[in-house]
Parts: sequence; structure tokens; C-alpha cells
Amino acid sequence: MKTHKITKKKEFSYIFKNGNFINFNSFTINYAEKLTHENNPSPRYGIIASKKIGNAVKRNFAKRRVKALKNILNHSGKKELDYVLIIKKKLLNTKFKALSIELEMALEKIKKKNNE
Repeated sequence: MKTHKITKKKEFSYIFKNGNFINFNSFTINYAEKLTHENNPSPRYGIIASKKIGNAVKRNFAKRRVKALKNILNHSGKKELDYVLIIKKKLLNTKFKALSIELEMALEKIKKKNNE
């Protein structure tokens, strides 16, 4: 399954204004209904890594780790939603298995909130 990325500022700002968020140890995940209702079979995602995380090497490392989790996002994420993951500094020292479990928990919480 191909995962589509959120790249435009307009899409990011729409999610921040109209969506909800959940905080976790390694990241904050913002989510909202898709701005355009395309026939996308998979959810879209965006990644934000600020300079608070560290230099460019650390930020790119953190983004690569999150990109490696996109399979979980494809299978557990709702296709009607857009997701933005804001990376926290703790992500650099967290084991990858713990990150995948944390993301799965976040997506399950989002599913429960949207079904209510």
C-alpha cells in the first residue's frame, strides 16, 4: 500500500486548527478528517521534527525512525484521517519496538475516540 505524505503548509495548518491531538512520551500525534476526500486507500501522514531535537543529523535520524513505522500507520490508521506526528527528544533514545507499540496504542485510542 502506498502511503501519501502531507507536504503543504495549508494541510498542516488545517489539521492543527480542526483536529485533535494525543500526547505520548516519544511524540504527539495530531489527527483530523481529510481536507479533500480523495479515493485514497490509506491514511496520509506528516512528520515534524523541530530544532529542539538536535542538529540536522539527529532530526533526520528521528524522521527515518518514524518513516519506518508507516506500515503500522497503514494497517492500524483510519483511511478517513490525516495524521501529523510531532517528534519529541525522547524518541532518539527509545527502542524501536517500544516506538511501534506506542504508535499502535495511539492509533487505537484515536479509533475509540472517533467511534464514540
